[in-house]
Amino acid sequence: MIAVPIKTIAIIGAGDGGCAAAAQLAQRGFDIRLYGRSRATTEPLSATGGIEYEGALGEGFAPLSLITNDAGTAITGADLVLIMVPTHAHEDVARTIAPHIAPRQVVMAAPGHTLLLIPNTIRKAGGRLGIYCDSSSLPFICRKSAPGRINITRAAQILYFAVFPGEKVAAVAEDVRQVFPQIEPTPSLLHTVFPYTNAIHHPPALLLNVGRVESTGGDYHHYYDGITPSVGRLIDALDAERLAVAAALGVRIEPLPQFFFRMGYTNTAGRDGGTAYEVFHNSEPNRWIKAPATIDHRFLNEDVPYGLVAIAELGHVAQVPTPCADAVIEIASIVAGRSYRRDGLTRDRMGIGAMTVSQVTSLLGTGHVAGI
Repeated sequence: MIAVPIKTIAIIGAGDGGCAAAAQLAQRGFDIRLYGRSRATTEPLSATGGIEYEGALGEGFAPLSLITNDAGTAITGADLVLIMVPTHAHEDVARTIAPHIAPRQVVMAAPGHTLLLIPNTIRKAGGRLGIYCDSSSLPFICRKSAPGRINITRAAQILYFAVFPGEKVAAVAEDVRQVFPQIEPTPSLLHTVFPYTNAIHHPPALLLNVGRVESTGGDYHHYYDGITPSVGRLIDALDAERLAVAAALGVRIEPLPQFFFRMGYTNTAGRDGGTAYEVFHNSEPNRWIKAPATIDHRFLNEDVPYGLVAIAELGHVAQVPTPCADAVIEIASIVAGRSYRRDGLTRDRMGIGAMTVSQVTSLLGTGHVAGI
């Protein structure tokens, strides 16, 4: 099987993940066009014509061929359209890019794990979508250290990868490996939903330290200081629910300790300890990451409605109870003053409505459901 050459990549999103990908892929010789929705985000990059980087890539500067607030300019003629925005922005971004998508282009969300939200939105907006695929997470642990500088502390050693419909995964993976050689193809988009482990560790770690965040402005290390043995036990309980729902839907995933070890995010002590506490206390890439300065942060605003709500909703499909996820969703909604369940990734927004397990599996594998 011969891969279709990918040379020009339109990266949609100029935040942490988008800038990390732009720097790394430009460094590797791809022609990178970077689109950002906000001028405030792109202006520091436009001023220098690229991105300064530090950390796992070394130190340097990656010039970019285009930095723009015009989605059409970035997308037209690109071989790969790479969506790298938070999941709560997937729907808005899908509507923005829809008029500019051509059937020959591969559209990939990294991270994805919103099931059919993006492809359905693009098509409803009149977009001529050809291939849609996604990964389970960002390809990097990264944070901006300045408006025009990205610090990449670790590149993921594995990215679970899926295509819609799933039966096309082998062919599409051949193409995408040119960009992300660490992808591991999976049978369907369901298989990139459950490895989204941010959903099970970010919300409880922030909620159980909410007083500390609000009194100190986040002046502590989120993972190392904030995940104590007691906090870790709640993460472990959420992980058990994630594993149970996935298994009922025919998806085999690893518990958090093994998964983080395979990703390169914890060491053998973290893996063998078998608990979230041991995972994060042996996670060098996460060791020095500071806590959010406020609870108005993606650790709640993204990871609850687009992570825990999705797990709970899929639990309904699989008839698996999710009492811990339900409790965290409810408490987070009260604390943040938002209705995360109402605004989150419901079954309708995932594109599966009232389908049964077998109907969901058929749809994601073949693109249609017999008899519907």
